[in-house]
Amino acid sequence: MRSLGILGLVAIVIAVIVALNSFFIVDQRKQVLLLQVGAAVEAYNEPGTDEAGLKFKIPLIQNVVTYDRRNLGLNVSDIEAYASNQEQLIVDAFVRWQIDDPLAFYQRLGTEREAREQMQNFTDAAIRNALASRLPEDIISGQRSELMDEIRDNLANNISGRGIEIIDVRIRRADLPDDVSERVFRRMEATRNQEAEQIRAEGDERARAVRARAERERTVILAEARQQSEEIRGEGDAKRNEIYAQAYERDPEFFRFQRALIACEQAFTEGTRIVVGPDQLGLCNDFITEARENGRVNR
Repeated sequence: MRSLGILGLVAIVIAVIVALNSFFIVDQRKQVLLLQVGAAVEAYNEPGTDEAGLKFKIPLIQNVVTYDRRNLGLNVSDIEAYASNQEQLIVDAFVRWQIDDPLAFYQRLGTEREAREQMQNFTDAAIRNALASRLPEDIISGQRSELMDEIRDNLANNISGRGIEIIDVRIRRADLPDDVSERVFRRMEATRNQEAEQIRAEGDERARAVRARAERERTVILAEARQQSEEIRGEGDAKRNEIYAQAYERDPEFFRFQRALIACEQAFTEGTRIVVGPDQLGLCNDFITEARENGRVNR
């Protein structure tokens, strides 16, 4: 009886152990490979899928390998590289990557540690190759975005087939040694001054062209305005003469009287004494005589 009890207890313990080893949980932040005798038979919760939760495996025959599903980072520091003019730079970079194919990752790399070591080497080579085709001033200030895109593409090509996706590469620092930096900055300053002079000269040339065009337009506008004014003045004079002619034909005596009044108005101003008056003004003679008498009284 006692032996049977012990055997039963052992059987229960073994059953519990087997049951516990028959299930595993896939975390939503992880991805899992199910291995059978060292060979991958199934993958769970790969990027782009949603397979987190409780899973079953054959105990003692199958086991699991877990990888991170999230974006991972890699710092690459103090890379010594040379620009196209053979001047040395010290570069720090940051790589953002992800395991997008756990089966290929397991077969080619195995662990994240091995992946980081290989990626460190590939990143170092990609940065050196990219910097070797550019001048230091372009690396420091001019073409940083294009340079990072080139490094990312080169790194992605070099590490392809290993189950890794390169998301981004950023250069955090690209410094020159102290004995080189001042010389490079002076060269950059001279280049910028030359570009500024060229831009200023182009601006002056454009300004002169604009002023000349404006002066030509002004001359044309003034000439057209004078021509129009002469035409309008001529039309006005013709209309005036036409009106005078019509008035004379209708009543010559009234027309002569109106012209006499105009002559009187032009002969003197208000408050002055008339010394000489126009002759043969007809009806206006009385007006002039009265004005002369008023002048004597005022005097």
